[in-house]
Amino acid sequence: MRVQDEEREKILSRVMAVPEAISTKKKSRILKIYDSFDPKFSAFEDVPDYSLVDGSRFRRFIEELSEIKSASIDRQNVRLDFLAKDVALVTGVDDWRIETGGGVSKGRSRFTIVFWRRGSWKVIHEHFTRIPPQKDG
Repeated sequence: MRVQDEEREKILSRVMAVPEAISTKKKSRILKIYDSFDPKFSAFEDVPDYSLVDGSRFRRFIEELSEIKSASIDRQNVRLDFLAKDVALVTGVDDWRIETGGGVSKGRSRFTIVFWRRGSWKVIHEHFTRIPPQKDG
């Protein structure tokens, strides 16, 4: 197996581990994948208030997962490209359903995730954008 293939597998396993960790509320597993203590870390999530968040706010967002009753996320059309030896870009679509005390939300979101390697591969930026529902007819 080529080195790049091995690195591709490492990154993709992390990409696919996040939905499972969210549904099982394994917050520490999620936080190990993100380089949220680096000052360059940033994220756009597709939940209100839709603003750019830093690592501190992202970690609070992950702590709020305890409020979720159930979650399912199906990652689709995942594509990975290496931009440099230690930088990779992952894109795709999430088909998701989240249940909280306030009800059920579901939808589809496009995502872009930037990984960098500092010893191990970690997320340094992610951007989620909700896809508007398709109107029939």
